[in-house]
Amino acid sequence: MPGTRSNTKQLGRTNKVSEVARRHEHFMQEALVLAAAAADAGDVPVGCVIVRDNEVIGRGANEIQRMGDPTRHAEMVAIEDAVRTIGEKFLEDCTIYVTLEPCAMCAGAIVLSRIPSVVYGASDEKTGACRSVFELVDDPRLNHRAVVRTGILESKCSAILSEFFSERRQRSDDVEEEAPLKQKGILWLVPTPIGNLDDMTLRAVKTLREADVIVCEDTRHTSPMLKRYDVPKKPLLSYHEHNERDRAREIVDRIAKGQRIALVSDAGMPGISDPGYRAVRACIEAGQTVTALPGASAMVTAAAASGLPTDVLTFVGFPPQKKGRVAFLERHLHNAATVIMYESPYRVLDLMRDVEKVTGPDRPAVVARELSKLHEEYIRGTVGSIVEDLSKRISIKGECVVLVGGQEEHGDA
Repeated sequence: MPGTRSNTKQLGRTNKVSEVARRHEHFMQEALVLAAAAADAGDVPVGCVIVRDNEVIGRGANEIQRMGDPTRHAEMVAIEDAVRTIGEKFLEDCTIYVTLEPCAMCAGAIVLSRIPSVVYGASDEKTGACRSVFELVDDPRLNHRAVVRTGILESKCSAILSEFFSERRQRSDDVEEEAPLKQKGILWLVPTPIGNLDDMTLRAVKTLREADVIVCEDTRHTSPMLKRYDVPKKPLLSYHEHNERDRAREIVDRIAKGQRIALVSDAGMPGISDPGYRAVRACIEAGQTVTALPGASAMVTAAAASGLPTDVLTFVGFPPQKKGRVAFLERHLHNAATVIMYESPYRVLDLMRDVEKVTGPDRPAVVARELSKLHEEYIRGTVGSIVEDLSKRISIKGECVVLVGGQEEHGDA
């Protein structure tokens, strides 16, 4: 009967539409979970999933604040994830679901990835991004066509955004009302690895991420390290022996304004045979909070593995290179403590020869170099045997820690 066939055909079409709608809502709900996670981490709550054959192959949430990178939109993160998952550059048989309509940058990424279906929930009327999406996907010059569907779980997608910005405005109002109670600034001394980058502590990474400003010896050295540990981009101030007096005053002023300053050296504990003392002293005199995180230190590492007595240690840093060097060594080596010094690999042989002049050849000693690195080495023996060992080497590499046993225990003159 004609009427029966017509009703059956209409019913099949309705079921098909309902199935498509259910599929869209299911995957949009997954994107909403990612959006909520972004909000919890402090980012604008936008989530995205990419689907192929009804399976999610890519997930992403806004990582702009967490990564300090304005390009880390949910869509970009999801596309990268999908490409890694399937090992293909183009996503020609996929559908992308995102809780907020893509901006022009993300729409461009969608086109370049050749994603044929774009499904989003809420519309951002302030940016007019919707128009840019349609213009990009329908431009014949791009040789690409995409189907764009909108309004999937729109109320939920809009609600999570509204709630996020409402809470942020409320926090902003609270901060303004409580401005006199603003948390004091602080100076953190953050040790960094002396060689092996795996020696960075979780607390050190967390502190660097929380800092408003990072003060370092050499920004060219510190920048790659920060990138290694996913520390968001932030101001870096150089701090070295030639500018430490002026920079110390600036650090005091910044902390007085409530900034959190992290001070690092190129390696190890800042302030130990590295610039840092003046800043620490200036902050203490100004009544500001100074705290040091525990971490890698070349002198402690070398002493622990040297085999020399560690009940009494004297750390003297870098000895004078020329003038006053012998007097310096005589002052420190004529006592019972194990003496620890730092020295350049280019001058360590000369230092050991000078030590031999003061202690004689029989005093126990250790030279540790390349600590925590692949070619770590402890040269153990007497002062005389170490001089002989180093004299035979064509070259010596790596910063060195020199340890000399105490006088009284060994009875040398």
